[in-house]
Amino acid sequence: MNLRWPINLLEDGTVVTQEGEYLGTWCTDESDAIYEFTPDGAAEPLLRSGFMKLLCDSIKEWHSQQPAERA
Repeated sequence: MNLRWPINLLEDGTVVTQEGEYLGTWCTDESDAIYEFTPDGAAEPLLRSGFMKLLCDSIKEWHSQQPAERA
């Protein structure tokens, strides 16, 4: 899969990094005016924005602050 952006909101509702790392899901609220991101394993959306680009920027910032997985 060729992913263009650092954070990608895919048509099936998944959120992945450019490297293909799965981060969670995205959707819109009831009004279809607010974009929401729910991290993998979370029950509720963590981040919300009225603009897709700003949501992606927020997800990128959130992801950069997460501890690296240990192998």
